[in-house]
Formats: sequence, C-alpha cells, structure tokens
Amino acid sequence: MTASYIPILAVDVLGSVAMVVIALVCLYKARILRNMDLDNAVFLYLLWISTGFTIFAISRAFGHILKQFLILTANTQTWHAISSYSGSINTASFMLVGLITIFFNQIWNINEKILSGRKKLENTHIELMDLNQTLEHKVVERTERLTSSEHKCRRIFEQSLDTIIVTDSEFKIIEINPAGITLTGYPRDEIIMKKMTVGSLFADPSEWDRISNKIGSDEYILNEESEFLRPDNETLLVLITGGIDYGAFGCAKTYHFIIKNINEKRQIEHQIAQTDKLAALGELSAGVAHEINNPLGIILGYAQLLLKLAPDHQDDLKIIEKHVLNCKTVVSDLLSFSRKGSTELSIVDINKVVDGVVKFLSNHSDFRNIEMSLNPYTGDRLNILGNEQELSQVMVNLVINACHAVDGKGNIDITTQKTGTDKILIMVKDNGKGIGKENLSRIFDPFFTTKPVGQGTGLGLSVGYGIIKRHQGDIRVKSSKGKGTQFIISLPADRTSDLG
Repeated sequence: MTASYIPILAVDVLGSVAMVVIALVCLYKARILRNMDLDNAVFLYLLWISTGFTIFAISRAFGHILKQFLILTANTQTWHAISSYSGSINTASFMLVGLITIFFNQIWNINEKILSGRKKLENTHIELMDLNQTLEHKVVERTERLTSSEHKCRRIFEQSLDTIIVTDSEFKIIEINPAGITLTGYPRDEIIMKKMTVGSLFADPSEWDRISNKIGSDEYILNEESEFLRPDNETLLVLITGGIDYGAFGCAKTYHFIIKNINEKRQIEHQIAQTDKLAALGELSAGVAHEINNPLGIILGYAQLLLKLAPDHQDDLKIIEKHVLNCKTVVSDLLSFSRKGSTELSIVDINKVVDGVVKFLSNHSDFRNIEMSLNPYTGDRLNILGNEQELSQVMVNLVINACHAVDGKGNIDITTQKTGTDKILIMVKDNGKGIGKENLSRIFDPFFTTKPVGQGTGLGLSVGYGIIKRHQGDIRVKSSKGKGTQFIISLPADRTSDLG
C-alpha cells in the first residue's frame, strides 16, 4: 500500500511545487508589465491577481506538502488539528483573488474614464499645439508686418522733405525729423533735451497763441501761414498743418504737426508779380517820361532865359526853375526805371564799387553824424560781370535810404562776402526805425514810399530792384519795427576772370 501511494505523493508534492513556481513566474511577469506602464489598469489587475494566486499557491502547496509529510510520519492527528488553518488560508487567498476579480470591473470602468479623459487631453493638447503653432505663425507674420509698417513709417518720417514734429500734451517737442532740424536751425539734442516747445519757434509769440487756441478748440489746424525765427535771426514763412492724437488706450495725447517751408515759393511769387508789375509800369513810365520831358525842357529853358532878362522877378523865376528841376528829376527816375538795361558790361570789382560809394557819401553833410563801417571781403577779388555805374546807383540809393532811416544819426554797416556757391553778397544794415511788417511786401513797388510828401518819389528801390535783376541777381530785405533794416544783394560771381 505504501508503494502504491508513492505516485500519488509524488504528483501531489511535485504539483504543489510546480504550482508555486508557475505562480511566482506569473507574478514576475506581471511586475515587469506593471513597471512598463504604471498607468495601465490591466497590468495592475494582473499584478494583483498574480499576487493573490501566488499566496494561494504557496498556502495550498505548503498545506499539501505538510499533509503528506505528517501522514508519512504517522502524525495524522496533527494534520487534522492544523488542516482547518491551512484551509482558512487557502480560502482567504481564493477570496482575495475573487475580490480582485469582482472589483476589477470598477477599476476597469475607472480606467476607461481615465483613458478617455487622457485621450481627450491628448487631443486637446494636439489642438492646443496646433493653435499655438498657428498663433506663433500669426504673431511672427503680424510682427513682420508691424516691423515693415514701422520701417515704412520711419522712412517716411526720416526722408520727408517737410518738417514733421510730434509734441506732448504741453506742446513740448518729443520727436522731430531731419527736415525739421534743417528748417529750424537748432541741433536735435538741444530741441529734445531742453524740451523746446513749438511756440518757441515762432517769430511772433502772439501768432502761436492764436494757433494753439485754435487747436484747443477745433483739435486741428489746416494750412496756417506763420513765420519761424531761426537761431541766426533769419525768418522763414511756413505753412502749418496739425492736430491732436489721443493714441491707444492708456496713452497720453500728443500733437502732430507737418510744416512746409514756403519762404522761397513766396519770394518767387513775389518776384514774378514784381517783375510783371515793373514791366507794365516801365512801359507806361517810358511813354509818360518822354511826353513830359520835352515840355519841361522848354519851360526850364525859358525860365533860365528870363532870369537873365528880367532881374526884377528873380525870386519867382527861381521858384519856377526849382520845381521844373524837381520834375525833371522825377522824369529822369522814370526813364531810369523804364530802361531795359545797358549793353556796356565789364568786369566790376564789388569792393571797389562799395568803397567808392562810402567815400563819396561820407563827405556829404547828411552823413556827418552817422558812423559808417565798411567790412569788405578780404579773400579773392569780388568780380562780377555788370555795369559799374548802375551798381553804384543801387548802392547810393540804399545807403541814402539807411541815412534817412536813422534820421541822420546812427550806425550804417556795409559788408561784402563771397559764398561757397559762387555768390557775392552785399549787405547794408542800419539801426534805424525799421519797416513795418505791413509795408515789407511793398517796398519795391514803384512810387511806394514811407517818406513824407516831397522827400521821395518811391522809385529808388524799384529802379535798384530792376538793375539787380538785370544783373541776374536778387535783393532781399530783413526788417522789423524799431529794430533796424538790412538789405542783402546777391550777385553771381564772374568765373571767367578767375580762370584768366
């Protein structure tokens, strides 16, 4: 009977050992799978159930081996005593496996929800990545557009031939383009660092008050004409357009101004109008002068003859002679005004002409209390191609006008210069009473004069203007009431004499 029991014993013992080994292998494999993916619920379930089966296999194999050992050693009673404990452990292990299986459904559902949520998160992440890439692309694209737009605006600002000025709410300049630096004559650092205002550029502060008040009420100005005063005291006629900019949300308001220099344009318009006016009046003056000159010559001749033949009427005849001579002076001026120009042109040294005029007039009684200073150019000879007599006539007229402006007592400065553009300048400046702004545009008009009646014909400056124009030159005036006057003559230098 013992021999027949051996196969059963072997099967029972070997089967128990094999069951334990298989359970341990399953547990080992389950742990590997679990470590590969900690979030996988199936792998967790396999680990748990393998653990339960391993406990069950060890408990059952230990119980079977112990049972066979006790039976073989005739300790059957002992086995009966402990068999219930072994069975309880087996039952508990099996219940553990069962509970794991029962609760796996809950775990699976939870895992499904987790996986579903994870999938949604992954999809959302992919969508966010796509949106992020799209957003980055749009940001890059719009940044490029903004950079390009800013570059274009900066180029327009920098390269504009008109002055562009940006100010803060108090009209302090915070930005000005290169054209504005050229127009105003102030260095950029001085304008920005010293916080100059737009109003400080105006020649007349009251004009800026008017313009700023208009901006305050209408929030813009359009093509307002005014005068700027440069650091060298030169005035420029400008055309101003501007308005308020409230900017983006949270930004302080600013003012933008576009300023055009119309000084040269206005001078050209004035010169064209003056030339047309002089041409028309010249034709009229020539006819009138010729018609009057002959009768005046006859009257003067008879008056002088009577002075010799009728000594009793000397006083009356001298009055007639005086007024006839005055009329002939007016007629002579008319003829000079209408004359088209002399054909006798030669090389004329301007310094020589000016020096001769100063020496001639300094001996005149009207200049006894006047201090005349001559500042000639000391470089190359100031040669031009022109008529010396006509140029002397212009200089005499300007200096005499300066004498009248200072009322016979003051200072007259005469300066000659040569510019880098082959222009010769003659400047006659006095410290007299000056010319009112309302009269500046008319001083070269024929027959216009601010002198009392009988002291001027109003033809001197007109004749001088015509002479300078015939010499391809230009004559300008700078003056303000009570601050004196300066006439500036510009003539083209003769280059042929330099080459010779």
